[in-house]
Amino acid sequence: MVSPRPTPQGDVCRGRPRRIQEECEDRLSGLPEELLLDVLNRLGCVREAARTSALSRRWCNLWAELRELKFHDVRPNMLENALSQVRPKLKCLDIKVRLPEDRNRLAVARNHGARISSLLCAADRLQPVEFVFSLDRYRGSRVPVPLEVPCFERTASIHLLISRINCTLTPVGELTSLKQLTIKLGSCPANPSFLISRCPSLRKLTMDLNIMRTNNTFAIESESLEELTFSMRSRNDTVAIVIVAPELKHFIMKSEHCELAMSQSVPKLEDVLLEYTFAYPRVGFGKRWPLQSLRMATEWSDMHPTGVRVHVLTLRIYPHHDLITSEQSIAQEIARLPVTSFSVLKLHLQAGGHVFGALLLQLLRIRTSIRKLKLFLWETFPRKRMFQECSEHCDCKCYENCDCYQDPSWRNENLSLPDLEDVEIQGFGVVDDTVDVLKLLFRSAPMLKTMNIQVSDELTLNNGGQQRLENIFQANASVKCSIRVSIYYEGNSY
Repeated sequence: MVSPRPTPQGDVCRGRPRRIQEECEDRLSGLPEELLLDVLNRLGCVREAARTSALSRRWCNLWAELRELKFHDVRPNMLENALSQVRPKLKCLDIKVRLPEDRNRLAVARNHGARISSLLCAADRLQPVEFVFSLDRYRGSRVPVPLEVPCFERTASIHLLISRINCTLTPVGELTSLKQLTIKLGSCPANPSFLISRCPSLRKLTMDLNIMRTNNTFAIESESLEELTFSMRSRNDTVAIVIVAPELKHFIMKSEHCELAMSQSVPKLEDVLLEYTFAYPRVGFGKRWPLQSLRMATEWSDMHPTGVRVHVLTLRIYPHHDLITSEQSIAQEIARLPVTSFSVLKLHLQAGGHVFGALLLQLLRIRTSIRKLKLFLWETFPRKRMFQECSEHCDCKCYENCDCYQDPSWRNENLSLPDLEDVEIQGFGVVDDTVDVLKLLFRSAPMLKTMNIQVSDELTLNNGGQQRLENIFQANASVKCSIRVSIYYEGNSY
């Protein structure tokens, strides 16, 4: 009977060839700690970093020494236990938690609120310079979850990204070190403005809110705020926004399908970007021209040798087949903007065969001191699909009894545009209506320097259109004019 081989005692490599001894050495543990931490940091997730403990005793709990930690999809109770093992003064802490469905039970929602608030306190104890907190739920809920936000005494940047959860944010104290705050709420039953008022050193604020019907007033008051980005979607008829920020220099506002009543005190404002999309047919001109979107932006212009900041207003207006009754005019909507002194007007117009001269005249009257006009006349391909409800005889003109023909007085109007120097028209069709628009611009702008026209197709020029344009250009010889062929369909040129 053969006896079993005895179990090796001590070093299993002792007495073996030198090559085998070298292979048995733990070379990973012999690396400097800074290099080991760099390896763990490149794994990108604390869960993967913790699994490296199986490699060597020295790797056990080494992940807790990382200065950038990312916990994604970890249960709150396990996450709080893991945070208790971490040394404070982190560079970045990124936490993503997904809550189970609560079936709209109030007690469960409060339990979630207490658990998440406790987790935020555990994160505060680690004193991260940057804190990213994402909260989600498998299914949405209408029951609000109350969250208490601790002071975060050392944190300079906080990002709160909460979706599919109705929540309220209540600060425990002042966030004195906070310089940058991002709040993204999928449902916003309460006003987060109270949290902003507890940030005395805030410089940059970004808010992305889906506002519920229970909340239609926001007040942003900050003595230190310099940059503000506010995006909102709302089912309310009117949302009132009050902004008091004496140091604000950069302002971005994006709104979808809601009416804004904005009041602001921003004496040092330099750059602005406003983007509004409107619910049909709240804003428009006449009974045919609803305003689809509005954009006001600060851009650098070459109209001055050294370059200057100018405000550019962009409007998108598409006609509707049915007659509409707008709640307010385009001029009234522009007057409500924080910035109304624009120097450049860009008008995207899908005329649809309708006469748009009266519309353009009213838009130019809103601010007669513009220096540049860009007119984009889009065509929809195929045309017949666009106009089949409008006319059964022709696919490029509206019917003769259309309301756009009822007031031809605009053709003989005199408008003063003393500062207009540059005009560009894309998608120009040489027909009577557009030619009358061209004549209106020439006689209204005595300081006009350039007129650039891109016609819609070569056929327009071959049928005598080019001669008509040249006759107009010769009558205005002091203006530098040019013609180019370019076909436009829904914003694309060919």
